[in-house]
Amino acid sequence: MYLALRELQHQKLRSLLIGGIVALIAFMVFMLTGLTRGLSRDSASLLLDTPAQSFVTTKEAGGVFNRSFLTPEQVEALQNDNDGAAALAQTFVSFSRGDKQLSGVLLGVDARGLLAPEPSEGQGLRAGGAVLDESLREDGVQVGDVLTLKPSGDKLRVVGFTRSARLSHQPGVYVSLARWHHHNPRMRGAVNAVALAAAPEQVKLGTDLSLTDRAQTLQVLPGYKEEQGSLTMIQVFLVAVAAFVLAVFFYVMTLQKTAQFGLLKAIGASTGTLAGSVVAQMLLLTLLAVTAAAAVTLGMVQLLPAGMPFHLTPGNVAAASGLLLAVAALASLLSVRRVARVDPLIALGAG
Repeated sequence: MYLALRELQHQKLRSLLIGGIVALIAFMVFMLTGLTRGLSRDSASLLLDTPAQSFVTTKEAGGVFNRSFLTPEQVEALQNDNDGAAALAQTFVSFSRGDKQLSGVLLGVDARGLLAPEPSEGQGLRAGGAVLDESLREDGVQVGDVLTLKPSGDKLRVVGFTRSARLSHQPGVYVSLARWHHHNPRMRGAVNAVALAAAPEQVKLGTDLSLTDRAQTLQVLPGYKEEQGSLTMIQVFLVAVAAFVLAVFFYVMTLQKTAQFGLLKAIGASTGTLAGSVVAQMLLLTLLAVTAAAAVTLGMVQLLPAGMPFHLTPGNVAAASGLLLAVAALASLLSVRRVARVDPLIALGAG
């Protein structure tokens, strides 16, 4: 560590330039992590934050809500066999507030059931009317407004807002099951799914029905797996580029110091000491760069537009930082190998 600190002090400009490149890579990793998690929540926060652990749909639907249609008899049987089973009905709708046209997903739930939204502003479903995802406040919707469904012309009074109610990048509009069926008479009392707080192995299931847990339901949500897979691959490639850049930079620095390493070996320094110095220098520089990038990223979050799907917590930053440090440690092995192969006589002769 002593040798690492002394060299960083002596080579300030070089250390600053390399640290800046590492910080830029870390900044891109953090931003992409926030974007990935933000898009995940924008697509499925309703499922990510729900207390439900299992979902029942028809067998042919395979867990996809909008392909499933459970009859009232099937729902009643599930509720009789499983405590707390809650029906969920959904349909995508367009609605207007004054002259402004908006869209969302109309969610029918039991006002006293497992899926009833917890109001963050205003009242819950027990007050009648609709409880909306709070992202709709950015479109000017307020408690007390009256929304007009298109093309039926049915009216909905906004009684409150709730958090974490987005599905397929659309804001959720909660209403009671009775009101949902009033707006969707062709469903004839059918619903799309039944949610349960119990784990899948504890659920009593009837015939012709499919049971999925929350993770499986997310994976079959239309577009979710593909979107998250693409962003994850970008993250993987970015981390791979970071490993390559770090390995090359520090390997070139090690080559430039071959004569110095030969001299240190000639006066008695062990290979372990020199290798430890190289690894410590790399990790210390990476740690400082990652810390700076994390501070900048968390500061920039406050400046991002309110509608941008971006979600980054200190825990996400810590996990990404740990990954980058691990990558730096692995990248340093190339330099360690070079240090171990330095012959003092040859190195001094070359110097």
